[in-house]
Amino acid sequence: MKRVRRAAIVSRVKGLAAEIRWLLGVSLCAILLSAANSAAADVSQGAQIAATCASCHHPTDGGQAIPPIATLDEQAIVKAMLAFRASESPSHVMHAVALSLSDDELAATARYLADRANAGRQP
Repeated sequence: MKRVRRAAIVSRVKGLAAEIRWLLGVSLCAILLSAANSAAADVSQGAQIAATCASCHHPTDGGQAIPPIATLDEQAIVKAMLAFRASESPSHVMHAVALSLSDDELAATARYLADRANAGRQP
């Protein structure tokens, strides 16, 4: 019985740790994206938001199961973000990020990332 109880406690602690990491990620995204909201120019705005994206999405590899975004085209980025916004793709963090971006911010970011990919440069 003790072993079962201990396993249940360990499982719950791991679940709480995952929730805390999620909340920290969402908070970080919200803080970083709020600064991007004041950008006036489309390219500047896209660059600022893309820099936030690059903090998790490493330019060449995903690391901890986070896919790279440096090679995606504009339509693929928009499609993916709209799926996250509609909860069609399972990611609490990306759902929150997608909801925090306006359509214009999403378009500017996708355009910036696609332009960088086409030029062979990292975000």
